Order: sequence, then structure tokens, then C-alpha cells
Amino acid sequence: MHFLMALSVLGIASIVIFGWILRDPALIQIRPDFAPMVINTALGLAALAMALLFSEGRFLRISFFSSLFAFLLGTINLLQYLTGIDLGIDQALVEPFYSVGVASPGRMSISTSVCMLLLGVMGVVSGRSYARRMVRITISSLVLGFSILGFLGYFLNFSSEYGWGAISRMAIHTSLSFVLLSLAHILQLRRSVRDEESGRSAVVPLYVVMIGVLTAVGIWQLLLLKDIERNRSITLIRAESFRSKLDGTFIPLEKALQHMSRRMAVGAYRDESVWRMDAQFYYEEFKGIRRIAWADQNLLLRWLYPMDDFSRNIRNTTMGRSAEIRRSLDMARESHQSRISRVIDMKSGGRGFALLVPVYKNTEFAGILSAGIEIQTFLDRFARIESYHVAIYEDGQEVYRSSDWDPVLSRDWLTRIHYTNMGVDWAIVFAPSTRAIRSNTSALPSVVLVFAVGISVLLGLSLSFYNRSDEMRKRARAVADWKSAAMDATPLMMISFDEHGIVREMNRSAEEKTGWKTEEIAGKEHPFIFHDPQDVELMRLRLESALKRPVELGVDFFEAMFEAGFNTASEWTYVNRNGSRFLGQLFVGKVFGENGDTTGYLAVVEDVTQKRQREKQIKEQEDKIIASARLASLGEMAAGIAHEINNPLTIINGHVGVLRRLLGARGLATDIEVQKRVEVVENTTQRIAKIVKGLRYYSRDSDPGDMEWVTVDAIIDDTLAFCSDKFRHEGVDLIARLEPNLKVYVRPYQISQVLLNLLNNAADAVQSVNTRKVVVEAKGVKDGVEISISDSGPGVPAFLRDKIMEPFFTTKEVGMGVGLGLSISEGIVRSHEGRFYLDTEASQTRFVVWLPAKH
Repeated sequence: MHFLMALSVLGIASIVIFGWILRDPALIQIRPDFAPMVINTALGLAALAMALLFSEGRFLRISFFSSLFAFLLGTINLLQYLTGIDLGIDQALVEPFYSVGVASPGRMSISTSVCMLLLGVMGVVSGRSYARRMVRITISSLVLGFSILGFLGYFLNFSSEYGWGAISRMAIHTSLSFVLLSLAHILQLRRSVRDEESGRSAVVPLYVVMIGVLTAVGIWQLLLLKDIERNRSITLIRAESFRSKLDGTFIPLEKALQHMSRRMAVGAYRDESVWRMDAQFYYEEFKGIRRIAWADQNLLLRWLYPMDDFSRNIRNTTMGRSAEIRRSLDMARESHQSRISRVIDMKSGGRGFALLVPVYKNTEFAGILSAGIEIQTFLDRFARIESYHVAIYEDGQEVYRSSDWDPVLSRDWLTRIHYTNMGVDWAIVFAPSTRAIRSNTSALPSVVLVFAVGISVLLGLSLSFYNRSDEMRKRARAVADWKSAAMDATPLMMISFDEHGIVREMNRSAEEKTGWKTEEIAGKEHPFIFHDPQDVELMRLRLESALKRPVELGVDFFEAMFEAGFNTASEWTYVNRNGSRFLGQLFVGKVFGENGDTTGYLAVVEDVTQKRQREKQIKEQEDKIIASARLASLGEMAAGIAHEINNPLTIINGHVGVLRRLLGARGLATDIEVQKRVEVVENTTQRIAKIVKGLRYYSRDSDPGDMEWVTVDAIIDDTLAFCSDKFRHEGVDLIARLEPNLKVYVRPYQISQVLLNLLNNAADAVQSVNTRKVVVEAKGVKDGVEISISDSGPGVPAFLRDKIMEPFFTTKEVGMGVGLGLSISEGIVRSHEGRFYLDTEASQTRFVVWLPAKH
């Protein structure tokens, strides 16, 4: 992007250079009232664009010498303004054929010189050091600000050039070129900083300097606008004074002619010689009067002064042969008032107007007195005001100009007023000269600019140093705490207290988490308003135990925490204003004054609620994984045991059959004692077979493909084979009430595992009661089968019913259980699309397993 901007500037500069070579104003000036770009400016811009294009890679020398050329060009041009000496550089290449809008033919404006000098300096000092970065961003921002002001001035009717004490003006395409070049340098600098330093914060100081400098330039321009307004006000005062002078000239002249008119009406002029005496007096009194004449009632010119050849030629001719004079004559006769004609080309030469005063004897028109006035001489007496230019327009046409001025330079300073008197309607235009403008321009804007730019640079430096120190602190902390799992995303609460332990200030995070605003409690409350009162009391007791002395709430509490070493990493329950609670880790630090006295305390609190919850979840997951691993190992062991028992059991069953045949063959089949022993062996082997079958169920994996249709009584029989001996030895009555022919589509071994867990829990629950009874029931219900296990134990307390299904929750003694049985059982039943719950309406403890009866 910055290369494209540089190419655009090179294109603009090349067009202007060709315009000067071809002497074509259209190529060097956008509009006639806009300043042109001189050839030296075009050459300097081309050099700056080349310097930017070759600022990377193997052609750094080209970049350096191009920047040096632009720097020297801007410096020499600036010296011409400062010293007033023409060094000949303006006309060194081409003869300026167009000089409108420039201070001197071929000379670039002073703001252009400054911008070119600055960009040249930046190219010369280009580099990657931190100091050079600050220089580059400051210069780029200054040039950007000056060029934006130069560009906008054409549309908002102001010029920043007057801030330099000059009346020349930066061309609009020069302004655009400087905007592109400064932006290109800023983009290039931004990219190089990001390549060298990671993180967005690395470029923040550059943005701060840029915004600060642009703001400073904006303030500078606002102060200049006040100077401009002061100049315009002074110009307006001068214009009003000029209008008053017009009145002060026209009114006495009108009164003089009216005096002659009255004398004419009463017959005071007995002959022409008496009239000539008055006419001569007024002719000499009012400079600029070309001729005074009297015409009779028929408008024939009778008396004229001075009587020169022209007067002799027009004597006794009809007055008002000009249409403009005729119209003014008619209006004067009709209104009986004095009238001034429009400015016309006078027959005696030059341009002027006529002041017409009608003469009436009683009510009869007796003639008209006129004074032909040459406008240039008439107005030069008081319109040639030092340091100001005056022009008068009538119907949009210029009729008078006191001196010439540059239309480009005057467009920002023109003050227009209107003058109307005796039929005159003139537009008066006032423009101050360079001298007047400079005399009314103060040095305050420049001082403010330098001061504000300095502040911006210092702010950028401070921010950059802060970022670097913060980055070093983060790196050091990362090295020290790389194994730490602390959560840094949660904003810290920061609360400061005065030396008496009263809240002084809170940050936003503290306000949000506590629900209190700083202004509500600052200077009024102790920090205990944020804490659970039980936590405060427990900490106070701990402090008293550790320090062996009473501890009072307030500043003594703070000092005791420091004495006992409890000021760091202590966890508290914090209470929000709305009653909600959260767990926070508290760090308390002291603030010391110059004399080493404690002037306050700072509490930093990290919300560790989520962190502790995550730690608890991780611990639960670890325990669950361990328990699952144990269950898996137990399943593998059960599978191995079942396999090892099943083989000898098959041999025993085979030999029992052979033994029965041998007993029958030898006539011992009727021996009751022998038969009884054989039946015991057979029953025992069948019981062992059921246990083995249950172990095989238990050891199988939970593959959905293992699901099958099976009767409920078969599952329960296989399960009871595991625990019937336990119930018998512990004196627990085990009662089964099973509805026959109930079928479910399940994994039998998993349902057996659920039932076995419930039976074992029931057996443990009845140990503390006299009547030890466990009942297993199975019955068909709507859309499914309900299997329940109830016991005669004390039951589950109401306040524990919502917790018993939670993982790792157990009411058994340590070492007797891990609290996973019910949660795993619930998961198994849910995987079968069933429901597992505690029947809270039953009088005894009753767990229910509901399974769907359909696939």
C-alpha cells in the first residue's frame, strides 16, 4: 500500500513537471483561484517518492540521496523566506510563466518548504532504532496534519499558511501528495514495528504520537483561525470606516450642490459669473469633480465649469444623451431628490458618474445641477488605505480598484459590504495586505504547537517504555510461573484504603463484583462490608490465636494480618450487594509515604470461584477415572476367575453324572445317604455355575450389540447368586417378589451390576436396625417393567435426597465407599432409556429401576 501511494505521488509530480516544460497552466493548477504547484515542488515530491520506493532492498543509496535532495531544496527555499534574500533557486530550471498565487514567481510556499524539509530529514535519518522511530512518526504526523489543513483550507475557506507568517499557499495537489507520502511512511513504519515486535501494543505508542501531533496541529489551526477572525474583524472595521468616508464625501458634495440649487431657485445668481464663483469653489474643494453644470428646464446645458474646449462643445446641447444619465435625470425629477447615476464611460475620458440635484422654483422644475465625477480620482483620496486593498463593484462589474492583488491570496481575506445612497448600490470589497495580516498575527499558535507536539512525543515515549517494562514483567512472570494453572482472564478487584482502613477508591471490577459504587462508600465504610461476617470472625480468631492478643476491626485488623503473614493469598467469601457470593483470593499491600509511614492499604482480589470449581471438577474426573479403572480391572479379574472356575466345574459336573450311573449299576441308587450327598454336590456345582455366569456378565464390555431379550427373573436370579450368602451370614432376610414372564431388551450384566449395587447398599443400610429385611420386586407397568429394591433401614434424610446421585457423594465412613455406585447405576439405566430414582413417597428406602418393555 505504501508503495502504491508513493507511485501516485510520483505520477502527480511528473504531470506538473511536464506542465512547466510545456508551459500549460492546466497541468500545474487545478482551478484559476487555486495555487499552482511550482516546478521545484514537483521535483522535491518526485525525489521523496523515489526515496520511499527505494527505502527497502539493495538501493538504499538512491533513497538517501533522494531524501537529501528534497531536504536541501526545502531548506534553501525556507532560507529565502527567513532572510528575504532571493538565492535564485526559484528560476534556476525554467522561467516561471505563471506567478498567480505564489509569494514570488516560481517559489514554493513556506508550508511546502517545511513539509519537504521534514520528509527529507526523515529519509536521511531512516533506521530501526527506537529514537528514529519516534522521529519518523512525529515528522510523518506533522506533515500529515499540515497537508490535511492545506487540503481542507480550499473547501473551508481558511489557510494554514498564515501560521508561518506567509501569504503564499500550498497547492491542493501538493497537499494531496504530502498526505499520501506521510500516510505511506506511517504504514511502512507500522509494518516494520510489527515485524520486529509481536503484539498489537507495540504500535500503540506510534498511534498515540500520531493522534497527539494531529490534535496539536488542529489546535494550532484553531488558534490561527482566531487570528484570522481578528484580521477579518479589523478588515470589516476598515471597510465600515471606508463606507462612512463615502458618506462623508457624498453628503457634503450633495449639500454644496443643493446650496447652489436653492440660490438658483431664489434668483441669487444674477449672471453666470456669480455662479462660476460658487462652482469654482466646489470644483477645487472636492477632488475628482470633472465638471459642474447647470441645465435649464428643457435640460439644455447653459452654464459649465470649467469652461474648456469640451465644455464649449457641449454648451447649449441637451443633457442626458446617455441612457444611464437620462434614467437618473428622470428619477431625480420625479422624486425631487438628489440622484447619483451609474458609473459610465465619460465622454471627456475615463470612467465616472454624475451627481444630479434638481432645481425647483416653488413646485415648478427650473433645471438641474450636475457634477460629473471621475471615480478613480474621487475615491483615491481616501480609498488608498495603507496595507489594505479596496475594490468597488456595481452590478457585478468592477468600477474601482485601489491597487492590484493576487486573486489566489486574497480569496481567504475578502470582506464585502454594501453602500447605498442616492440611488447608488455598490459592493465594496476590502482585502488586507501581507503587512496588515502579519501585524495582527500572534506567536501563541506556534508556541502551543511546539508545546503540544512535545507533550505528544513524551506521552508516546512514556507509553512505549511502559509497554516494554510490562512486556519484560510478563516474560519474567511467565518464566517463574510457567507451570501455574492460574486463570489470568478474570479481572482483578482493586480497593484502596486510607491509613484508617476506610475505603478510599475502587476500580470498575470491584464495583461490578461488589455492587457498590465508590462514591457511595468512599470515606465511610470499612472493607468488612464486602465479606461474609463468619469469615471475618474466623480470621479475627485466627489472628488472635497467632498473635496472642486481641484484634479489633479496623486498621488494627490490617496490621495484624501483616504481623501474622495473612496479608497474601488468603481466601475469603465475598458478598455482593444483592446477596450473591463468590470466592476471592486476597492480597493486601501497604502504601508508604516519604517518611516511611503507612499512608494507606491496597487490596487486590482475584475471583477464584471458577478456578476452584474447575479444580474440583478435575479432581472429580480424576477420581472417577480411577474408580472406572478399578471397575475395569475388577471386570477383567472377574472374567479370568470365571474362566478358571468354569473348567474344573465342568469336570465336576461330568464326574457327578458318571458317579450316578456307577451307583445305579452297583445297586447303591436306593441308598438315601449316598443320594443325599450326590444331590448336595450337584446343587453346589449349579450354585457355583450361577456365580460364574454372573461374573461373566459383570466382565463383559458395554457394547450396544450385547443387548438381548431376557427375562427379569433370570437377571435377578443371577444377581442374587452373588449376594445370597452375604445376606444369610449377616442375618438379612432377602425376599423376592417377581411377576413371571417379564421380558426386557437390555444388557443383562449391566442391569445385574445395578441391582447388585442396590442390594449391597440395602444390606449395609439395615445393619443398624433390629428388623433386617430387603425386598426385591419386579412387576409390569405401563410401557415397561419396574424393578424395585427396598429395605427396612432408617431411610435417606430429606436434605440428602438431592445429593445422593452426585458423583463421589457418600454417607459411608472413609474407606467404605467412594460414592460412585448410584451415579454409575443412574448412567447405566439412562443408557437403556430407562429411569433410576429414589421413591420419596415410600415409607422405607426404595430405589426404582424402570426399563422400557419394547426394543
